[in-house]
Amino acid sequence: MTATAPVIAPGAAQASPAPGVDATPDVVAPPPGHPRFPLIDSLRAIAAIAVVLCHAGGLVVASGAGFISHAEAGVALFFAISGFLLYRPFVSARLNGAPRSAIVTYLRRRILRIVPAYWLALTVLAIWPGLNGVFTGHFWIFYGFGQIYDNGYALGGIGPAWTLCIEITFYLLLPVYAAAAAGAFGRLPRRRQVWAELTLLAAIGLASLAYRYMLRERTSLSFVLNALPTHLDWFVPGMALAVLSAAWQDSPLPRGAALVARRPVLSVGFALAAYSVVSLAVGGPFPFRLGPHVALLYTGAEDVERHALYAAAAIGLLIPAVLGSGGRIRGVLSWPVLAWLGLISYGIYLWHQPLLIEICQPGPALGCHFHGAPALHRSPLLALTISGLILAVVCAAASYYVVERPILRFKR
Repeated sequence: MTATAPVIAPGAAQASPAPGVDATPDVVAPPPGHPRFPLIDSLRAIAAIAVVLCHAGGLVVASGAGFISHAEAGVALFFAISGFLLYRPFVSARLNGAPRSAIVTYLRRRILRIVPAYWLALTVLAIWPGLNGVFTGHFWIFYGFGQIYDNGYALGGIGPAWTLCIEITFYLLLPVYAAAAAGAFGRLPRRRQVWAELTLLAAIGLASLAYRYMLRERTSLSFVLNALPTHLDWFVPGMALAVLSAAWQDSPLPRGAALVARRPVLSVGFALAAYSVVSLAVGGPFPFRLGPHVALLYTGAEDVERHALYAAAAIGLLIPAVLGSGGRIRGVLSWPVLAWLGLISYGIYLWHQPLLIEICQPGPALGCHFHGAPALHRSPLLALTISGLILAVVCAAASYYVVERPILRFKR
């Protein structure tokens, strides 16, 4: 294989590799001929840590502890990142004449990225500490990303993997959407293409929120509430940013965008404000007994507010990693440790929840037994989050270096 220098997005900061050496890990390498946005690696780490905190809090903190329970916004950040990174090559090919990837190549890259690491974690965690439903006659449902489509299996396997089921559906739908957008807008002048697609994406996001509201008001337990149609509002902000990023690739940024690029504190401040509002002002959730389990549900209005504010927080964090360069915020996103955690963040996401439960040893009431270690009860959330994160990082690193990295070389 011939080594080539990585393509870096305009304004994105990254250490220069040695001449003739591709320093970009395969796990984050973009399709050939397309720019890389290295600061997004650290956003993945932030999203993964937020989800770990949320699940740790769910074991030791009352459900209404806003800033902890709403750390699930990390999922919205993951989805926005997927919408941006996966759609940008499609839209840049249309707007800028960038190289197109064959659909077979695109799907191979997605399968290699998601499936091997998931199957490994699912199998090992089903052996220890144990996962419901995996080693049964219905194993194919969990290995085939189908558990979200039946409430009888939704609580089995790796709990957070419901988001992977949504991601898989998005992967399959995205080329269809890209082809439809090219057919609908491809003959328009460039500027009109951009505005027409932004309008369409806004309509898709609003329709997704409206559908979520309708389902919540009619029935709180529809499986569609954990499927792609009611989560498109978390993908489309990233897709819209991909359209703008591709459109502005070879031209100066418009005045408003240039201001945000120069002062990323505006964007991050917007994200923090959205997160504060959803944590302090949005009501819910309320407990709902589902057989032996207790589910936490929202009303239609609460759920729409929550989803929209998560999307706002996600895009506010994503913008500084895409537009502009320099500054303290991007300096933080350039930390090598944070970037490395982003590199293995998929594994952290896969492994953490069963490990948290094993560490916590939860009983019938809220709280952790910690295997009889009373000292940990002084700060249970901190103890559980740190210990769970350490174990998840160890497992994720082993998965990455032993399984994911060797397999991901076939992306090329």
